[in-house]
Amino acid sequence: MLPPNCSVVHSHAVEAATAALLLLECALGALGNAVALWTFFFRLKVWKPYAVYLFNLVLADLLLATCLPFHAAFYLRRKTWGLGRTSCQVMLFLRAQCRGAGVAFLTAVTLDRYLRVVHSRLKVNLLSLRAAWGISVLVWLTMAALTHQSVFLSEAECPSSEPRMESSFSLIWQEALFFLQFILPFGLILFCSTGIIRTLQRRLRDPDKQPKLQRAQALVAVVVVLFTLCFLPSFLARVLLAIFQRTHTCGVLSAMVHAADVTGSLTYLQGVLNPVVYCFSNPTFRRSYRKLFYTLTLRGRKQEAEAPGYELRDSYS
Repeated sequence: MLPPNCSVVHSHAVEAATAALLLLECALGALGNAVALWTFFFRLKVWKPYAVYLFNLVLADLLLATCLPFHAAFYLRRKTWGLGRTSCQVMLFLRAQCRGAGVAFLTAVTLDRYLRVVHSRLKVNLLSLRAAWGISVLVWLTMAALTHQSVFLSEAECPSSEPRMESSFSLIWQEALFFLQFILPFGLILFCSTGIIRTLQRRLRDPDKQPKLQRAQALVAVVVVLFTLCFLPSFLARVLLAIFQRTHTCGVLSAMVHAADVTGSLTYLQGVLNPVVYCFSNPTFRRSYRKLFYTLTLRGRKQEAEAPGYELRDSYS
């Protein structure tokens, strides 16, 4: 509940910085995941269950990137939505659906690695591609069922992060879902990571398996760091906002709202950093991103000019 006679003071600097961060995440996320999508269609020859989860993660990130310009415009208009209630509901639903699906598929990749490393003899590791696609469809349907409450938000609740005296069931459900999407997957990721690291420490003595196991260990570490960096700041900011919402200090409450805005925009950084996960998952993605890097840099163009017989396609295929 808001304190009496207290309104959150808008900060043009915070809102402009948040909008700029969202637009940067949109551009980098769209570029990185577009390269990944191209790699899936034209470079990846062998598909395994983890590749199916990564493909769906790419789709979720690309769809999420389409929401970010509209969310940035919301901050540039001093946190007002001028496109009508329906468009806001669609944007919030798509944003919650794709962000939740992204977290779910990132967790699925970690769980897949855990089962293959720690419990390599289980029959679940023989999961077919058809079963993996079935699991992916189930994830999308489950997230749609969990996030459909976004369409019941009123125009006044769309899509502000400011606390209110009265909150609808849809708004409360959104907040509860955000906390659950952090706590449950993060706990599972930490559990799987601990099991993988312990198992790898016992197996790293074998020289033949050491490179493969080190890559798996690096993948696990990247997922943990990525999840922590993207979601932990927003989680803590929302907890503090809920605590200070009951105080009578408007200045502190305004600061917490600004912190929630900035850290909330960091959750979309996942779409920018997920290509790192792809690179550790399969060398084909590393070749694609390396090719993009050399193409976009002067060094790459210079190397091509100096070596006419050198073809990137031959090197990176």
